[in-house]
Amino acid sequence: MNTVSRRLSALLLTGLTLCAAGCQDTATPNGHAKPASSSSSTSPSSSPSPSSNPKPTGLGTVHQDRAYSKDLDRTEGPITVKRGERFSIAMRQNISARADWSVAKPGPSAAVLRKVGESSYQTAREKELVGGGHTKYFTFEALKAGQTRIVLANSFGTDKSAGGYSPDLPRTVTYRVTVR
Repeated sequence: MNTVSRRLSALLLTGLTLCAAGCQDTATPNGHAKPASSSSSTSPSSSPSPSSNPKPTGLGTVHQDRAYSKDLDRTEGPITVKRGERFSIAMRQNISARADWSVAKPGPSAAVLRKVGESSYQTAREKELVGGGHTKYFTFEALKAGQTRIVLANSFGTDKSAGGYSPDLPRTVTYRVTVR
């Protein structure tokens, strides 16, 4: 083995050792990231963003969207709720992966559902990643018995003026909702 090969091998071995020493298991058995532990303190951010928001509260029952579906337009549900009940639809949002979800106009029937709001949550692991995504929650309250649809649109699959538009990206997810 020549000198260059030995140095290259030593360098590679050192790099692998440092990587192994710095790596830690950040996933829990359910696949969610554990909060990273740190001995240093950081001051809180003055403006909330998906990377600094605490986990949202008041979401009601959360319906997690099937992530990574290749369907351009798909329908899910039905979601069945009782009058007065609050529920949320959780969508994986990642601008760098061209997934930017919003409630499409005209929105669900105002007589049946009321949109309470939107909120975001990013796990500790997602906060560490450059271009990492987050979960966006669309929260609604059931007002009276009836049926309606919630259409969520991906701006990168529907808005041709968006810089990252592509006809191959998911465009819409329609949730059928029944209020009893």
